Amino acid sequence: MPAKKPATTITGACGEHYIAAYLSGFGLVVAIPRHGTPNFDLLVANDKGGHAICLQVKTGRKAYENRKTEGEIYLWDTPRTVIELDDENLWYAYVWLNGWPDNGNLPQVFFVPSKRVVQCIKKDKGKRTFFWMYADEARKYRGRLGLDSLINALDT
Repeated sequence: MPAKKPATTITGACGEHYIAAYLSGFGLVVAIPRHGTPNFDLLVANDKGGHAICLQVKTGRKAYENRKTEGEIYLWDTPRTVIELDDENLWYAYVWLNGWPDNGNLPQVFFVPSKRVVQCIKKDKGKRTFFWMYADEARKYRGRLGLDSLINALDT
């Protein structure tokens, strides 16, 4: 019997906990607010103290597409309200579950500063808004490269 598709709240929680574990695995301090907050899901700091970065996590089960016109892209539902949240201390962690946990593929993670997300959403005039990026651009935000940028932002 095929697995039932989980509710979006469960998918979102899956992404949040995956990112919390991922960042903790690299020695970062991660806090999950008790009751959640409207503008971020996690607080991230390094173990030296200093300032924390707010991280909004967006998780998608179908975040990768190969379109005829654009080619390979990654995309996630992202509300237009992010335009009001352009802040150097706010980052987005985009998670593509990539079939996980049903197959052997691990989720792919992308760490993107809010400035880049806001630029994209401002251009999107649709009823539903999406943060999207070409696969070539996504490389600089994916996995360790994106994480290194996030860590550098923590150190400034």
